[in-house]
Amino acid sequence: MMEVEARIEQVTLYARGARVRRAATLAVTPEPAGAAAGHATADPPRIRIVGLPGALIDDTVRVEAEGGAVVTAVHVGVDAPAPEAAADEAAPEVRAAQHRMAIAEAEVARIKAALAILTAAPIALSPEGDDPPPAWHAIVAARRALVGLRAERELALRDQAATASRELERAGRALAAAVDRDRRAGSDRRPKLHEVRKHVELELATGATGGGTVYLEYQVAAARWAPSYVARLDGDRVAFELRAAVAQDTGEDWTGVALRLSTAEPERFGALPELASQRIGRRQADPPRAGFRAPPVGAAELYLDYARAFPGAGDGGGDLDLDGEETQERSPIGSQDGGRSRPASGAFKQQVWDEETSRAKQIPVAMPPPGAMPPPGPPPMPRSSAPPSAGYAPGSPGSPKSAGALANVKTMFSAAAYGAPDMKKTGPADALGGGGAPRQESGAPAELAASAAPPRLDYANLRMAPPGSADRGTLIATPRGPTELALDSSARSRVERLAELALPDGCSTDWPHTYDYAFTSDGAVDVASDRAWHSIAVTARPSTAKLRHVAVPREQPDAFRIAVIANPLAGPLLPGPIDVYDRGNFLVTSTVDHTPPGASVEIGLGVDAQVKLSRNTEFREEAAGMLRGALRLHHAIRIDVDNLSDRAIDLEVRERLPVARDGDTDVEVVAGKIDPAWERWTPDPDAPRDRRLRGGYRWRLTIAARTKRALRAAYEVKIAGKHELVGGNRRES
Repeated sequence: MMEVEARIEQVTLYARGARVRRAATLAVTPEPAGAAAGHATADPPRIRIVGLPGALIDDTVRVEAEGGAVVTAVHVGVDAPAPEAAADEAAPEVRAAQHRMAIAEAEVARIKAALAILTAAPIALSPEGDDPPPAWHAIVAARRALVGLRAERELALRDQAATASRELERAGRALAAAVDRDRRAGSDRRPKLHEVRKHVELELATGATGGGTVYLEYQVAAARWAPSYVARLDGDRVAFELRAAVAQDTGEDWTGVALRLSTAEPERFGALPELASQRIGRRQADPPRAGFRAPPVGAAELYLDYARAFPGAGDGGGDLDLDGEETQERSPIGSQDGGRSRPASGAFKQQVWDEETSRAKQIPVAMPPPGAMPPPGPPPMPRSSAPPSAGYAPGSPGSPKSAGALANVKTMFSAAAYGAPDMKKTGPADALGGGGAPRQESGAPAELAASAAPPRLDYANLRMAPPGSADRGTLIATPRGPTELALDSSARSRVERLAELALPDGCSTDWPHTYDYAFTSDGAVDVASDRAWHSIAVTARPSTAKLRHVAVPREQPDAFRIAVIANPLAGPLLPGPIDVYDRGNFLVTSTVDHTPPGASVEIGLGVDAQVKLSRNTEFREEAAGMLRGALRLHHAIRIDVDNLSDRAIDLEVRERLPVARDGDTDVEVVAGKIDPAWERWTPDPDAPRDRRLRGGYRWRLTIAARTKRALRAAYEVKIAGKHELVGGNRRES
């Protein structure tokens, strides 16, 4: 078997999760003729693609081959790296820092040991032998020299200890910095001796020659993205940039890959529409739809040869006599025991086929008490694509039925025998386990409603139970080992940690799924697997912008600049923040709402200091009527606009006149002279707070550069002379 590594060439990033596409070049060597002649059947060549992350979802693996390679089978497995492959566990910088740290620690320990020996050494030694003691002045001089030597040695060791301590501190800081840089660089690491990785094993067609390219695709869950934008204004031209905040914790770095940002959700449930039938004739009631299909009859006869060869093998499911009748009464599917009889408690012996001795052997299997048995209904179906274990016992040699019996059972026992919920009746939540037990359909057995539906009908990971087990004749989930369960737990923890990561300021992942689109990056990008947000430049497109000004001088004497930018992308603009620059100067950070292709988005650019406005009003009262029993309240408004910029502007000035209450005949508002003419203005229907606003008008005009313009409006309010308006007759201030 040949092991190869596949490079990552493209990543499709979804709102939750990603699909990784790898490419590997294969060189298939034809088997020698002599070797092929020595075997009755030559083994097909196998290629193992190694180095895949543990977060890989098994049942999403897809393989595409080009060239001379023809892939006939695909298997996903886990393995641990070889010791020589996992010896280099740390980065070179970290290893150098660790080596420096070890040397510093050893030097500190050596100096401390030398100081301890020097401190414990005595100065005066008792004389040995029968020689007379030397003169007292000689003893004093010797001790004085020894004390001086000891003090000098201790002083030197203290200086060395201080230097070694400082070096140890510097080595510790260097090691911490190297570890931090290595951690921030990504989580793509060579597996350690105690870690496992996944691999994909490809079985090629026998006799394939030459080379080829294999493309491997798989899905990982711990990945997210959110859009953001940049608009660079230069007059009426705009350089529009799409950026993305990307975070992933898949266990592998995406280096130099082509990135595609998709708005789709790969795990999103979508039900196909059901077309109603059209009939000609008298209306008749539709027949009730049944959500239950009974399993095929005659399945027990498929085990006749096995029962003859191994009497008493199927203790859990009832033994078969030679006539095909069961010695134990079996309950129908959906009853309390799940359609098969079980021992009450204790242990039973299961017969399996021993390939070495070519005979059956008994294996004691402990059975839980009846109270600890799992609830009735179909078994759980985890997401796994591990191949079924070799636990099928063949029939007796020479039997005409034993060769295809198990294959027929696999074909006959479809997943419909488990009572799969009807998507039309239960809905997507019930079908995926979110709605509890499925609704009972008319025509289904009553006891079937008591059994809960599986959380996910994972048909690809079901296998037939061995004929010697208590579940023979039924589909069971593929057993999973502790390694696969540990990998699944690690993948779930990665997804949970990434989901807790807060989005960058202003970013959003809440966009409508009316249709899905994928944005492709213009070049290769790098995204480290460090569970942190990375700003990625996706693409840039030229666009046009139409600038206009809006002013409401009644509320504020400022003119606000608004840019209407056309969407230059072939896809929609998703909700997110946008940074706006004007001739290289940063203006403002605004937000973009969902904008379809071909539409425009309005972005507020703030107050334009080069446009000045002033609003002045006049008011006077006048008696009217034949008996002078009415009042006319005259109001005049003058708005002066001064454009101090070097270019013409399109200005929209909004005003409002008082409006009489509906059905009130005592108050009448009449518009007077308007110069220049204005038009009625009603708020945008998307602004529900302003729908009650009435009496709105606006001027729309173009003001040349460095030009002043005056806007005038007059109106009068007619009321009875004995009345007064609430708040005063003066409406303008």
